[in-house]
Amino acid sequence: MASQFSRGSFYGTQTMEREAGGLRLSHLRATVPEHEVREHSHADAHVVLSTRGRYISSAAGEQREGPVLIYNPPGVVHRDRFAGDDGWFFAMSFDADHFCGQENALLLPQIALRSHQPAALQTAFHLLNTARWSDATQLDMEVLSIALLQQFSVPAPASASVPAWLKQAQEMIADMSDQELSIADIAAAVGVHRVYLARQYQRHLGRSPGSDLRLRRLQRAMHFLMTTDTALSDIAAACGYCDQSHLNRALWQHLRMTPAAFRAAGSDAAGYKYPRPHPF
Repeated sequence: MASQFSRGSFYGTQTMEREAGGLRLSHLRATVPEHEVREHSHADAHVVLSTRGRYISSAAGEQREGPVLIYNPPGVVHRDRFAGDDGWFFAMSFDADHFCGQENALLLPQIALRSHQPAALQTAFHLLNTARWSDATQLDMEVLSIALLQQFSVPAPASASVPAWLKQAQEMIADMSDQELSIADIAAAVGVHRVYLARQYQRHLGRSPGSDLRLRRLQRAMHFLMTTDTALSDIAAACGYCDQSHLNRALWQHLRMTPAAFRAAGSDAAGYKYPRPHPF
């Protein structure tokens, strides 16, 4: 009889793990030799991205060279493994009830599927790289995870009209940008499903809730820089950043300026040596 792995467990050793809104994101090294991998199932649904090595899977779909994404519903028996003795993979484990089975939720298949689609692989690698950053927001990881699951989901019709709750969601993000918000927090406040919120936000605004959260934090930080002499570390803390270096990176990505340069530029501070502008 095939064994069943508990939530988030795999044939491998974890090198990175993050939790976000009912999700467990892990990067693992496959430490069990191919011949020792037995038929098994998992108590939860999961998506696996092979990041190194040749991955062997019985999931439905065209087999191609290169990285592959595998979606396995909970309870599906398989013997997916790496050829040889070494391999690395990124796993996203989740409780399907959080994303499926409700109105406006995802419609995920009941069979194991593989994908080599560029958009799906790009989203998966983006999620992996985001999860590696200690200052990544839960909101960003949740939105990317939903976007990844949508690659395997049966498309649902989207509303043509702008939902009345959308402005409320934006206002909540603006008002609470200094806090660690989740998709579930916003969805519960406006009375919709988290998946529906993420879809409609992107459809009607052309961006994700996480993008708005980052922008609101940065706008608030720039306001403090322009109107006060508050220490950078205190501004970072007041605006929801992990630390000053997190604020530095955010402003550099947005304007190619450090906080000190931004503050000095506002008054053309005498004697300040401005860094060479970054070519756009």
